[in-house]
Amino acid sequence: MSRLNHEALLSFSQRLLASGGMPPDDATLVAKLLVKADLHGYPGHGVTRVPPYLGWIQDGTIKLEEKPKILRERKLTAVIDGNHYIGQVVAHAGMSLAIEKAKEHGTGIVTIRRASHTGRLADYMEMAADAGLIAMGAVSVGSGTTTLYGGMERMTGTNPMSFGIPGRNGRHIILDFATSAMSMGEIQKRIARREAIPEDVLLDGYGKPTTDFNAFRGPPRGVFRAFGGYKGSGIALIAELLGGAFSGNGLSRDWWDKGGHGVNGVFLQAIAVEEFQPLDEFTAKVDDLVSFIKSRKPAPGFSEVLLPGEQGRRNQERQLREGVEVDEATWSQLIKLAGKFRVNPPNPL
Repeated sequence: MSRLNHEALLSFSQRLLASGGMPPDDATLVAKLLVKADLHGYPGHGVTRVPPYLGWIQDGTIKLEEKPKILRERKLTAVIDGNHYIGQVVAHAGMSLAIEKAKEHGTGIVTIRRASHTGRLADYMEMAADAGLIAMGAVSVGSGTTTLYGGMERMTGTNPMSFGIPGRNGRHIILDFATSAMSMGEIQKRIARREAIPEDVLLDGYGKPTTDFNAFRGPPRGVFRAFGGYKGSGIALIAELLGGAFSGNGLSRDWWDKGGHGVNGVFLQAIAVEEFQPLDEFTAKVDDLVSFIKSRKPAPGFSEVLLPGEQGRRNQERQLREGVEVDEATWSQLIKLAGKFRVNPPNPL
């Protein structure tokens, strides 16, 4: 495991992305979001994404010659065609538009179709929460990896959902989760660190539970389970319908045979708290609830009750002090890209 100064890692990632073809401003945004994911303890959405993003630019999955465009816009709503452009850039623009509409009209709803991989939904929820807005989002990821309750064949992708509730001093409640029992990013992190995959996450190609990623990979290819039994399956279905059908991106199965990995359909909504009560009153209630929860006695084996977004903030504080952790496989790939594009890498701490 290598540790890098976060500013050095940010600069390095930006230079790699720009050298690989991303426009400089877009490379800066994407690098910022990738390093932020690493800082918060989500390396599956961190700088490990730099190599595949550059690969998608080379093979045309990400189409830099195309630009996102608004297909339809009303007072409260908009539909954006990402035209297979850089996913984080499209989603950032989509949430910015939803925030603008919410501030002016009380709510803003934006759907996005044909975006490349949009990264962590939490990033866009934080944008809204920083603006004093409540937010929610859902993504149909455009690939087939996950089955629903009672099944053994692929039906959806890992389809995340996310929610943001503004709190005082940036201590927002940010909930972001894959509707599969575990995200692919978390699986990849565990493999890189040689950590065990929990039970009840994977089925092999014959429908049998497995903790062996190679058995999952097949052939025949296995599937992720949805989280939480039939309840999680229901949420996965809603994410598929909001992110896929409602956005106009199409269902995940529409992309399976088209090399659809990384083609995201997105639903984003921002809601102005001020339309219902003063923001200060609401955030005071949020803080009061947080204080109440934190005062409750933890169960045996736990030191405290953690709230959504809290662990990520702690990870960020620690890694800003100690350096950002990058696994050796990812660092090796980044060093190879640095040689290819003649970009000087930073020295690990």
